[in-house]
Amino acid sequence: MPDSEGAVLAFDYGMRFIGVAWGERRSRVCRPLVSLECRTRAQRWESIHALIREWTPKSLLVGLALNSEGQEQTTTRQCRNFARDLHRHTHLPVALIDERYTSLEADQQLQTAGVARAQRRSMEHALAATLLLEDYFGLSMEQQSALCSSERTDFFITLAVEVTDV
Repeated sequence: MPDSEGAVLAFDYGMRFIGVAWGERRSRVCRPLVSLECRTRAQRWESIHALIREWTPKSLLVGLALNSEGQEQTTTRQCRNFARDLHRHTHLPVALIDERYTSLEADQQLQTAGVARAQRRSMEHALAATLLLEDYFGLSMEQQSALCSSERTDFFITLAVEVTDV
């Protein structure tokens, strides 16, 4: 059963950028942290470990890239591999959540706020990770508990979130 308190770090995984956001379960407060642009795997994991030390999450959340019909695609496997690697590196529980349209929504929010295109590119990923957390915190504890059953043998949970057209 998920703890009703504690920090969660969310990751919007991409081959070039990884957006990271922090959230607290009880208050449901979420905030974007950073968009990591790491040239090497070593840099990526060094940055991620530093964030985990600083923010001390109890669990992690990774956006699962599905196509518009909810089908898996090439990037879906990359997201799953990243989630698996996160668990191996951190030994924290990792959940996967449908990320369809979060990057588009993040970009639209930044445009509406008047953020210049060049700045939006780097900010979009961290904001998308924040949107993932908002979706996750929108699930009831009962839904989270059902997904986190102690009978589960895999280390991550895929969360299905209803997606509305943007």
